[in-house]
Amino acid sequence: MTAVEYEHPIRKVRDDIATVISRAKDRGAITYVTRNGERVAAVVPLPIAERGARPPARTPLDSQGRPLRPAPSAKGGRFGIDVESGGLEPSHEELQWTRAALEALHTHLASVTAETAALLGVVGQALAAVSDRHMGTAQELLDGVAGRFEAPEGALADAIEMFDELTAPDDALCVTCRQPIGHFYGHEGFQHYREAVNQYGINATEIFEPEDGHAPQATHVPRTRPDIADGRVVRPPVQPRTTTEKE
Repeated sequence: MTAVEYEHPIRKVRDDIATVISRAKDRGAITYVTRNGERVAAVVPLPIAERGARPPARTPLDSQGRPLRPAPSAKGGRFGIDVESGGLEPSHEELQWTRAALEALHTHLASVTAETAALLGVVGQALAAVSDRHMGTAQELLDGVAGRFEAPEGALADAIEMFDELTAPDDALCVTCRQPIGHFYGHEGFQHYREAVNQYGINATEIFEPEDGHAPQATHVPRTRPDIADGRVVRPPVQPRTTTEKE
């Protein structure tokens, strides 16, 4: 893999052939020879010439940065225990979901790596152009990068979301009332909580005391995992809240 690439007209390459060869030998750089602005030949390092100068394979992406190869899908849910092993082994459904999530995470990270490597190559060419005082070429290279950050950015966002679902803790319920409990800033120990609509009509988490005043005691149950479709976490659509107000 080359560190930088150069592009020179035939006359400049002829006059500086010693420098061109030294760059290829010592820095692994490719120098493209041009005639009237068109590439017609190249001076490449010998190891690259012997193995072929094809660029490394990259994950194929669509215009929005999504991987074109088939992405995994899996049905989510609150998976139970494996009955045959008495709960010592994960259930078949949990194994399928976890494998699909890991494959999706791997795909997204591969996309980030491939696109980042491609962007690094362009920036390396811009650095080489600046070193040769070709400021216009450097600007053209950077202009070509515009818009290409969306693909790795989107893949990284999908990877983070999938990673969060893979590492999320199981749900904690109160032994007495089987209601959700959790830890909250400014409160000690577990607290009962529920989702409620505040005065602004926004869903918010509300900490409350049960009517009989019992203290929360935790038991953990498998969390509900989301569906995975085409390698991405599926979020249920937010249902509009309808209210009836008296005039």
